[in-house]
Amino acid sequence: MPITRTRGVYALAVTGVAMLALSGCAAGAADDGKTSLTIGFYAAAGSEADSTMRALIDEFAEANPDIDVQVEAAPYVDFFKRLRTQVAGNKAPDVWLSDGVLVQEFAARGSLRDLSEYADDLDPADYIGLDHHRDADDKLWAFPQAAQVPVLYYNKALFAEAGVEPPTDDWTYDDLAAAAQKLTVDKNGDGTADAWGFRAFSPGFTESWWPQVRAFGGEIVNEDRTKVTVDSPESAAALEWVKKAIDPKTGFAPDVVTTSSLGSPHELFANQTVAMSFGIYARAQAALAGNVDFDVVRMPTGPGGNRGEVSIVNAWAVNAKSSDAEADAAWKWIEFFSGEKPQTAWAALGEGIPINHAVASSDAFLGADTAPANRQAFLDGMEDAEDMGENAVWSEYTNFIGENVTSALSGSMDIEDALADAQKKAQESIDRFQAAKG
Repeated sequence: MPITRTRGVYALAVTGVAMLALSGCAAGAADDGKTSLTIGFYAAAGSEADSTMRALIDEFAEANPDIDVQVEAAPYVDFFKRLRTQVAGNKAPDVWLSDGVLVQEFAARGSLRDLSEYADDLDPADYIGLDHHRDADDKLWAFPQAAQVPVLYYNKALFAEAGVEPPTDDWTYDDLAAAAQKLTVDKNGDGTADAWGFRAFSPGFTESWWPQVRAFGGEIVNEDRTKVTVDSPESAAALEWVKKAIDPKTGFAPDVVTTSSLGSPHELFANQTVAMSFGIYARAQAALAGNVDFDVVRMPTGPGGNRGEVSIVNAWAVNAKSSDAEADAAWKWIEFFSGEKPQTAWAALGEGIPINHAVASSDAFLGADTAPANRQAFLDGMEDAEDMGENAVWSEYTNFIGENVTSALSGSMDIEDALADAQKKAQESIDRFQAAKG
């Protein structure tokens, strides 16, 4: 079963918003009479993701000789920096891979074509996250490419060595804390821990404070993404749990300064500095590269029984300024990429959960011969996950919250003051957009 996005009134999303005129469309035909199609995606040059995507594009081009395919690719940060400039100058690719949390930003700019007409005949049960980027007016602003949801990664060898029972799907945050305490050790005998049971802090939030707040009964933003709600006793309780976890004297996770000094928080599990960590599917790549003996279970439950699972559905977006012929060619690419053969190839890469449900529920994904064995945890997590509060100013308003959460956990602000200030700044960001929209 795919996830179904809550269909709230997306006041911030796209209705009535067109910041850029839709003039200046390309004719859509190359000099040789073929339809031109530029495909954009993000990947590190020379990476497996880059080579796999280019191989799939070559296969698509060979199968569609009437389409002249061009490719634009760059690492993530460079890609989106360039894309925003291209969008402003009407020079964006005809179809591009968007981080799922940025779809509403581009839709609000009037930069995306509504894909509803193309997708209306599709069965949502066939795709994971098909409706994730559909708004209250039934407009579909992007089509899923790969999905992510956090789970609990654990090092099987470290658990066995410490004689601690491994996690289960029934674990609570209390269970997590108890096991993590037993797995925290002082290896060099200097009186301080240098290997921890859990990685609790991250400046990012898909695998840290967002699901933690939700697991403790809090919410970051309301259903229609117009009101920030992070300032609550439940949110404070979640951050208090994390603050106790990272206490250098009595905790079981590296504190903010130590985490930062050890490199990327996402490397700590892969280099076996921590025995457990929340992580999305893509984190399995680093763990495999580090030869970690690991598996995963679903997120632990908070005091009210909520796991706090959140989902990101990265997606293919089609340029609103491309011609009808180019948009048709872009849809052909989306259909091709979403098919079982390309999805199987992408699943083998380990970049994300396949969005083709037949592939996600097959041995190609669930029966892969590499860890994690319990890939079903990702699919079950997607069933219950909610989105990341996406709206047109998502990057801005979440940045305000993230900065204050870090300040609270580092001790430079009280938790209550940090949450109140975060909500005020984040709300002002949303309100500015609302006012500008008119």
